[in-house]
Amino acid sequence: MVFRFSTEQDCEMMRDLIRLKQFAAERGTTLDVWDNVAKSLSTALKVELKVKQIRDRLNLLKTRFKTNEQRSKGASGVEESLHAVNIQSHYSDVDGLKEADLAQCAKDIVAESNRRRADREAELSDSDVSDEGSCVSATDSSTSRGSRASKRTNAFLAEVKRQEKRYKEQMDMKVRELEQKQKQFDDRLAFEREQAQAKLQFDMEVQANNRNVILECAKIFSAALVNKD
Repeated sequence: MVFRFSTEQDCEMMRDLIRLKQFAAERGTTLDVWDNVAKSLSTALKVELKVKQIRDRLNLLKTRFKTNEQRSKGASGVEESLHAVNIQSHYSDVDGLKEADLAQCAKDIVAESNRRRADREAELSDSDVSDEGSCVSATDSSTSRGSRASKRTNAFLAEVKRQEKRYKEQMDMKVRELEQKQKQFDDRLAFEREQAQAKLQFDMEVQANNRNVILECAKIFSAALVNKD
């Protein structure tokens, strides 16, 4: 069975992750917190989801977001639009399901930024056309007006670039913070797994020693009975 995440479901997942703060969980409780995330999201979406599905989805959203951010920085002065790509991989019923597509939340933010930029450019274009029309009637006044419009345009574009730079810096910082928390969680999970394996190995060794002791005792008793006879 294949489950495809939608934009609303991605946002719902991010809300649950932020609300339950799985990356800030105390040692030994991280798995319980992830289980709570899966239960909460399953209840909200009315679809049974597994922890592995949610973790795979989160990792894929981060990976796709970073890839598209790098492509956008390499463009010639224009941010590339982020298009959704749905890639699905199947797992068994036990392991769950993993699918990859674009970071929907990031896509919505960048799409809104592109839309606003287009509106600003349209406003600037209309302003330039109006200034050119006024130049026909009065050369001196149109020259002064064109100079003022040019200054306003330059100031406006500088402000737009400043805001875009600030937005990218904030997004980069959030991505780095999320990656750091994910690494801490993975390290903690690996440590807990190693502890569990070490405990299991110790228990197995204790059981083996107990069996050997029982066998040795049985041999001693048997030898004692034979000698007594």
